[in-house]
Amino acid sequence: MAVATQDLRRITLRMPSRLHEALTEAAAHRDLSLNTVALEALETYVAQENQRLPLRELSEALAPAASAEGLTEEELLRHVKEARPRIWRERYQDMVGA
Repeated sequence: MAVATQDLRRITLRMPSRLHEALTEAAAHRDLSLNTVALEALETYVAQENQRLPLRELSEALAPAASAEGLTEEELLRHVKEARPRIWRERYQDMVGA
């Protein structure tokens, strides 16, 4: 993760104390800076996002199965929208807890 100094950008993040504590503990456990652990987490998130299908494409891919179950495309899309945040939270909590 070597980055040239001129390529760096600064952002400010506001996060709950418990998340900050978890990141700080993860950094200390791995003998890394908080900045390095946060960058790794953000890079992991971006990589996962790039592998994820867009909602409409996912809905189209699952449409035959949904049709067999009697769901309309709109109902399927609603179910996918409801499931994605739950799945993301599960993955995110695992990543922070590592």
